[in-house]
Amino acid sequence: MAEEQKTQEGQQGEAAPAKNKKINKLDARAINAKIGEMEEKKQTTSRYYKHLLQRKKEAEGV
Repeated sequence: MAEEQKTQEGQQGEAAPAKNKKINKLDARAINAKIGEMEEKKQTTSRYYKHLLQRKKEAEGV
């Protein structure tokens, strides 16, 4: 029975979604693409979206 639980847990872990790439490593095009995706999904209140906007402002200022 313990073996069955381990195999079920292993299968669930494989279907985990990919993590977001670090914002500091994104170029300007990738930042704009991510911002567009977030706006389409109506996720403009998330922290990730706010960090993307902040990074975009920093990148434009350089």
